Parts: sequence; structure tokens; C-alpha cells
Amino acid sequence: MVGVNDIPIVGEPVAYGTGFFVLVFLGLSAFLAQYVLTYAHEGGHMLAVVFTFRSLAGYWIEDNTEGLTTFSARKWALSNLVIGVAGYLGPPLLGLGGAALIAAGNPFAVLLSALLFSFLALFPARNALAFTVPLLFLVGIVAALLRGSPATQAAVAVSVVWFLLIGGVVDTTTLPAGGGDARAMAGKTLIPGVIWKVFWVFVAVVALIVGGQLLLRPGYEIG
Repeated sequence: MVGVNDIPIVGEPVAYGTGFFVLVFLGLSAFLAQYVLTYAHEGGHMLAVVFTFRSLAGYWIEDNTEGLTTFSARKWALSNLVIGVAGYLGPPLLGLGGAALIAAGNPFAVLLSALLFSFLALFPARNALAFTVPLLFLVGIVAALLRGSPATQAAVAVSVVWFLLIGGVVDTTTLPAGGGDARAMAGKTLIPGVIWKVFWVFVAVVALIVGGQLLLRPGYEIG
């Protein structure tokens, strides 16, 4: 029986087609796409909270597409910096990891990871949008796994990865250097917000270039 891991992806039309679809979606549905980008951004913060052993209080996605993640307070801790920087690092780095899994022939791991994260993201949601966005992801992935063909499942996995990679670049380049996380990190570190923006943009662009190579060039390896 053919499974999603048996479907050729790298360098195939599914890799190019889904990438183009995601690019069009981000360009033509910028406001709607921003809700998903905010979810991915807050997901980066939440993962950092968990991995630095802080207590996650919850997260919000507002009608104006802004987001907020709250966690246990400490006056000063290295984990504060890790959590602060993770919002804009999370999506491109997760996308790069997903591209590596697909290049290694394991798109099912991408689907399983997206499924697990979307399920867990339901619990700390503190308003309707924060609950609805991961719920829609969860329903879509479950539907693809239960009812979709292996080719459909592969397309969903690649779409998730492209969205994280391309969306990471969009999110960082549209960040005001004097606002949001850039301003917060400047206040914590005395490093100007524009430097933080350049750093996030650099990471996102490199992740997109390398991740794109992994998806589009058969035999491409990192390093």
C-alpha cells in the first residue's frame, strides 16, 4: 500500500505548485493570511516558553491580527530573551526543519507535528480567534489524513512548510523596527530594534533559500 512517505515530492510539481499557491495566498489574502502568521509567531513564543521550563499562561489573537503570549514573570532571566527572540525565529526554523524532513522522505512527520502542535495550541487559547485558527488547522490535517490520498497528504505537508518559510520572510520584513518584538528586545538588551529586525530577516531569508533548495532540488543537502 502506497503511503504519503512514498510519494515523490522534491523537485516534483507538488513542490513547485504548492509553493506558488502559498505565495499567491500571502499576496492576495494578506489580511487573512496574517491571522495564520500570527498563530505561527505566537507558536514560536509558546515553544520557547515550554522549552525554557516557564509556565505558559495563554495566548491571544486579536481581530486586528495582533497577538500576545503570556507566561510566568521573572524580573530577569536568560529565558526572557530566548522567548522574546523566538517569535520571529520559530516559523522559518520550523519550516526549515520541515523541509529537511520532506527531503529525507518523511512528509508524514510534518503532518504529525502540525497535528500535534495544533491540538496542543487549543488549550492555552484565551480568545475565540486563538482557538479557531489552530482548530481549523487541526480539522484540515485530520481530514487530509483520514480522507485524502497520499498525494493530497503530501501536498498538505509541503504547503505547511512553504507557508512557514515564505510567511517567515513576510512577517519579518513587515515588522516595524521600532515596534512589536523589536522594541521589546531593544528594551531588554539595549540593542537597537533595527538590529533585531535585520537579524530576524536574515534568518528567515536563509531558511527560505535553504528550505527551498531542499524542496526543489533533488539530492540537495545542507552543508
